[in-house]
Amino acid sequence: MKALQIDETGPLENLRVRDVPPSPLPADSVRVRIEAAGVNPSDAGVALGRFPQLTLPRILGRDFAGTVSEGPAELLNLPVWGSGGGELGLTRDGSHAEELILPVSAAIRRPSQVAAEDAAVSGVPFVTAWSALVELANFKANEWVIVSGAAGAVGLAALQLAAALGGHAIGLVRSRHDVAPLQAMGISGILRSDRDDVPQAVRELTSGAGADVALNAVGAPVFAPLFESLARGGRMVVFSARSGREAQLDLFALYRNQLRLFGLDTAKLSLNEVAAIFSKFTPYFESGRVKPTTAAQRLPLSAAREAYERVEKGAGKTVLIPGA
Repeated sequence: MKALQIDETGPLENLRVRDVPPSPLPADSVRVRIEAAGVNPSDAGVALGRFPQLTLPRILGRDFAGTVSEGPAELLNLPVWGSGGGELGLTRDGSHAEELILPVSAAIRRPSQVAAEDAAVSGVPFVTAWSALVELANFKANEWVIVSGAAGAVGLAALQLAAALGGHAIGLVRSRHDVAPLQAMGISGILRSDRDDVPQAVRELTSGAGADVALNAVGAPVFAPLFESLARGGRMVVFSARSGREAQLDLFALYRNQLRLFGLDTAKLSLNEVAAIFSKFTPYFESGRVKPTTAAQRLPLSAAREAYERVEKGAGKTVLIPGA
């Protein structure tokens, strides 16, 4: 089969799709024919050597959508979707190939109304958003959340989930160019980090209380304004330091306001943990309350190197199509 396999990490220009012998199917597993596979910044990070848990040689790729082609009879031809957590593309072969082997427990039915290409770029964004908002922050109906990086894939997923859970969402973006994707969502507020006094604006939107939850998808530059925006008992989840790793923390405000700070790394999740998260948010897609991430670019598997280079430079969600 064709697959994006690497023997060593290094520059993205070295990436090549090659012929790889199909592996035998282990017990309690399924073979999935890949219809579409998303390319995430973390995939490029793996290829570049930023993930120490990587074992080689390795087929890359975390997100996928496909159909079960081999396995238990009751699962044959089942449309599935998923994401790899800390396993696919790192410690076991991933989705940037024509086929993928999964444990039966990780074969999650794909909602019929979600196209394969969109399903394939929804995994990392929705696993991250759900893990941050629900699993760690324990977000509840009628609570307020401020989401930084709101125009990105994870941010848009978090805004949708907050609304579906009966809460109120504020999107924080970097500039006016990031406002457009949020305007049609009907969220409670859109703030700009380049212009607004974020803590004051959040207090005004929340009748003086502050936000119950803050999601930090940016890193150090927004840490202080998000921290200062929290209500008593508020929770912040940090899952990126892309724009800066070091931030000051006011310990007095932390304990006086009974605040909580969480760190999230979805690359620590097992396949089964990721599958369990998919099982929790899939009903929201089936009911139509949440829409999948939209693939912005579509490339054949043979153009995987180009896809990785585009994503590393900040391009929109990119999907690889093995059959193209």
